[in-house]
Amino acid sequence: MALDVHTSSNEKILRDLCDDIMGLVGGEFFSALTAKLAQVAGADYAFIGKFIDEERSVVRTVAVFADGRNIDNLDFEIKNTPCDVVVKRGIQSYPHSVLELFPLDHLAIKMEVDSYIGLPLVDSRGEVIGPLAVFSRKPMQNLPLLETALRMFALRASAELERLSIEDKLQDDVHFLQSLIDAIPNPVFYKDKDGIFQGCNSSYEKLLGIARKDLIGCTAEQVVSHARAKIGLREDRRVFLTLQPSMYGNDIVCADGRTLHVLFNKAPFFDRNGQLSGLVGTIQDITSLKQVEAAMQTLVESAVGYTGSECYRRIAEQLGRWFGADCTIVGLLKDDGMVESLAIVRDGVLQPNHVFPLKNTPCEKVVKDGVCVYSDGMQQRFPDSEIVQQLHAQGYVGAPVRSHDGTVIGVLSVLSRQPIVRMERAKEVMAIMAARVSAEIEREESQQRLVENENHLKFIVYHDSLTQLPNRQMFRDRLQHAISMAQLGGYQLAVLFLNLDRFKKINDSLGHELGDRMLCEVARRLKVCVREIDTVSRFSGDEFAIIIDRVTKVENVIFIAQQIRSQLAEVMTLDEYKLFITASIGISLYPHNGQDVAALLKSADVAMGQAKSHGRDNYRFYTSGINERASEMLLLENALRGAIERDELVVYYQPQIDMDSNTIIGVEALLRWQHPEKGMISPGDFIPMAEETGLIVPIGEWVLRQACAQAVAWQQAGCAPLRMSVNMSARQFAQKNLVYMVATVLQETGLDPSRLDLEITESILMNDVDNAILVMMELHRLGIQLSIDDFGTGYSSLAYLKRFPIDTLKIDQSFVRDVVSDKNDAAIASSIISLAQNMSLGVIAEGIEDEDQRQFLRERGCRYGQGYLFGRPQPHHVITGQLRPQE
Repeated sequence: MALDVHTSSNEKILRDLCDDIMGLVGGEFFSALTAKLAQVAGADYAFIGKFIDEERSVVRTVAVFADGRNIDNLDFEIKNTPCDVVVKRGIQSYPHSVLELFPLDHLAIKMEVDSYIGLPLVDSRGEVIGPLAVFSRKPMQNLPLLETALRMFALRASAELERLSIEDKLQDDVHFLQSLIDAIPNPVFYKDKDGIFQGCNSSYEKLLGIARKDLIGCTAEQVVSHARAKIGLREDRRVFLTLQPSMYGNDIVCADGRTLHVLFNKAPFFDRNGQLSGLVGTIQDITSLKQVEAAMQTLVESAVGYTGSECYRRIAEQLGRWFGADCTIVGLLKDDGMVESLAIVRDGVLQPNHVFPLKNTPCEKVVKDGVCVYSDGMQQRFPDSEIVQQLHAQGYVGAPVRSHDGTVIGVLSVLSRQPIVRMERAKEVMAIMAARVSAEIEREESQQRLVENENHLKFIVYHDSLTQLPNRQMFRDRLQHAISMAQLGGYQLAVLFLNLDRFKKINDSLGHELGDRMLCEVARRLKVCVREIDTVSRFSGDEFAIIIDRVTKVENVIFIAQQIRSQLAEVMTLDEYKLFITASIGISLYPHNGQDVAALLKSADVAMGQAKSHGRDNYRFYTSGINERASEMLLLENALRGAIERDELVVYYQPQIDMDSNTIIGVEALLRWQHPEKGMISPGDFIPMAEETGLIVPIGEWVLRQACAQAVAWQQAGCAPLRMSVNMSARQFAQKNLVYMVATVLQETGLDPSRLDLEITESILMNDVDNAILVMMELHRLGIQLSIDDFGTGYSSLAYLKRFPIDTLKIDQSFVRDVVSDKNDAAIASSIISLAQNMSLGVIAEGIEDEDQRQFLRERGCRYGQGYLFGRPQPHHVITGQLRPQE
């Protein structure tokens, strides 16, 4: 009941946290998040930071919460700090002694930090962009809840940082475009389709004597004379009605009192969907300009209001007319030395776009030297240029298209069969049109990046970031759709729920990086087994789910399940390891085993559990009998919760023998459950359940107390002192008060600590090596003995083994079983014995069942053994008669 209340309380805290900051963005979101996280943890500090250099060595905070309030942001170097570990290895927590672990973290010293938890913030490209951390002068409260909260909001914080970065980029783009407009010497303004000013360039500001900020949002009647406004509004309506440019002359009075005769040129512009957005206008002073200048202005404005391919086409056409040329090319440079045409107009006709090599063309010279102008002689200058020779070109004008940072990204080329006569202001014309092309190219690229970012954000929301498979949410959506279609079509579908067998053991032993690579390879193999219409999803951890759509007969589903088993059975080679992986597969069918998403998933999950209970590496279809078994296991779990109070649990003891003298030197305490109705229940049926539900913690403490008390009772009865071995579960080992609990039991029972041997499974130690070493050192300081149980099955490296403060290695019975007949088992057992001897460790073999096994082990130097050959686990009163008296 207490666990349920605690869980409910944690869920309420998380819901309240979500509700408090759900609607916030930007700085308000970051400030609220840090404050709330510190409050949840009862911590003194919390911050969100992002890297500000390419080397990712300096972090700039975007929100800092300290001692109950948000403070100013700061920069700090990440080296020698817990954050450095976080960004390299992922989420980390240090419940205490931070200053001892990071003695060079000057900021932590200044803040007197004792506890810390943090995780990396990852952007949409999978790159770490900064840390999110909570830390305190004292140990923090409820670290599991805080870790959940950090994981919940990491993606939101990352997305918010990335969104702000994109907004900054958009502001830069707006600034660039405004700078580009300001660079145009003639006044430029633009309005929305209601005639409201939206902006202008600096020349227009000077002309009117009004600042841009004061202009925006005004109508023409509010900023110019009534007569001029009347003409302007009339021409605005003409542009909006015809969707065509409008050019007209008018006299205007400048802010300095001068009267100019000007030429207005207004043209419509459109949004990405081709809908009218407004108009852009330019003003040309033609008071003293020649006709050529007016024509040039018209040329420049010809592409205003157009985007994409239409913009490039109009530029090509206008340049051809200006120079009286036969062919005009607007080209984009590619990374492979090719040019992709954005528009080619030849003899007045738009040509299909194509790609051609840059080498040996006039474009190559333009890219290298800048603007090139040749009135004639092109065929002699470029004899290897295909387009020059095909066109019989004589005249040429070309200009590079540069990005905002000066990089050449394209070319403009104008070719003529006749010498080009009209060369006046050619370089200016080409430069201005090249700038227009550059602006359009970069606009399209920016828009494409925004679309890609949006698509990528959608992808990461609905896909697993590791395997790239659909995630749980997308799987549920697709399953719902598949159910709807199956209902309409009257056909079946199948749901396969897969759980990788013993994956956690491999993951803990070889490391999460190798485990992740294994999951990716499993995902690849699963996709090979299904059709295009089916869905393979990573559901969570080492669980995968598959939708088999449009099932015509059950045999098809069986075939796919067999294919999956076959694919997974193939050896998986990762680095120097050759690994084997199997899966337990549960299968449910629509509509027989459920008619909605929840029912089908539940049925498949139950069937998968049956597959595991039948030895793993197999598949099972859902049957009603599975439900009965599930109910039975639930009743068993409820019964286990009260087993200690009802005095149903008992401890059996199995002798550990000195194989030289055949005397008992110790016993291993083994838990048994004497159920009042079901009789003696196998440990294999209730120990995993106790581990999963957390009941193993109080049960484990009870076993330890019983075993220690029994060892003292034997000694008080006159038996010789012996070693009492007690197994330590993963849940027990992870408890923060483990060392205190063991010390308390030893003190209360009076057992000499040197007589207690705690057996810790190898895979438990490899789950978190550094923390395991700290805990083991504290246990060792109590004076107790430490053994690694099931040694050889957890893939621990010698580098770690030498750091563990252990006394004994226990050879796993899987190696002992066939040690006489299997040369591989013989080699492994011999190696473990030799390793223990070289490291001055004790060694004991488990599972010895016959004399040949015993003889083999003794010949290799293993003195101590345990197994049915010497005795089965028995109640304490049976063992008492086998113990030797105290001398």
